Amino acid sequence: MLKMDQVHILRHKVLNEGQSIRRVARELGLSRNTVAKYLEQPEPVRSTRQPRERPVWEAVQPRLEELVAEWEPRTTAKQRLTAMRLHRQLRAEGYQVGRTLVGDYWRERRRQRAEVYVPLINRPGEAQIDFFEVVVEVGGERRKAWEFLMRLMYSGREFAWLYERCDQLAFLDGHVRAFAHLGGVAKRCVYDNLASAVRKIVGARRELTGRFLALVSHYLFEPDFARIGEGHDKGGVESRGKAIRLELSHADPTRRQSRGDLTPATR
Repeated sequence: MLKMDQVHILRHKVLNEGQSIRRVARELGLSRNTVAKYLEQPEPVRSTRQPRERPVWEAVQPRLEELVAEWEPRTTAKQRLTAMRLHRQLRAEGYQVGRTLVGDYWRERRRQRAEVYVPLINRPGEAQIDFFEVVVEVGGERRKAWEFLMRLMYSGREFAWLYERCDQLAFLDGHVRAFAHLGGVAKRCVYDNLASAVRKIVGARRELTGRFLALVSHYLFEPDFARIGEGHDKGGVESRGKAIRLELSHADPTRRQSRGDLTPATR
C-alpha cells in the first residue's frame, strides 16, 4: 500500500500536470493499474480480506489435537511424535487430509512450544562456581578427585583446587581460597542446586544450609542458583570444567591447578 505523500504525487502529476498514466507509472515505478486505482481513491485505505474457508482443517483439527494429547506422553527421545505418524494415522481413520496441512500444523506447534534462549550478559564481579569429578594420576595410581572451580565470567579469571572429597567442607574452603587468591569477593555467584548450599527448594525460592548462609553473610555476596536441569544457565563454568578435566593427567590433589597449565599457579 502506498503512503499518503506518494498518492498525492501521482494524483498531482496526472490530474494537475496532465501527464499520462503510462508515464507516471514508469516514473514512479508503479503499475498502471495502481496509478489508476489511486486516481479514483484519493487516500490509501487498507482493505481487509475475509478469512479463507478451510473445510478440511476444520474437519480434522479436533481429531489431530486428540491424537497429540494421547500420544505425546508415550513418546521417548528415540521414538518421537512426527507429522508423518500423525498423517498416517489420520489417513487410516478415513480423513482426507494432505501431508502439507499436517506438517504445517506440527511445525507451528513445535515453534510455539520451543523454549526461547536469551543471551546471558556477564557483568563485572559475577562468578560461576561448580564442583567436577575428575580422575588424576598420583604416584602412578589413577584415582578419583573433585575439582572446585570459580570462574569470573567478565574478565575470564579463574581459580581451581582439587579435593579428595566432595563435601561441604571442601565447598566452603574452595570459596575462601578463591577469594584470597583473586584478591576480592565476587558480587554475585551462580551455582547448581547442590546440597552443600541448598537445603530445600520451595518453588523458585531456595532455603540455604546454615554453613553456606554463614559464608554468604561473612563475604556479603549474592548467591544465585540455576534452574533445575538447566546447566546452560551457568554454561561458562561448565565448559571450562570439562576442558580442565581433559587437561588433568598427572596432578597432586593437594595442589592448585592453573588454566591451561597444571602448575601450582592460577590465573
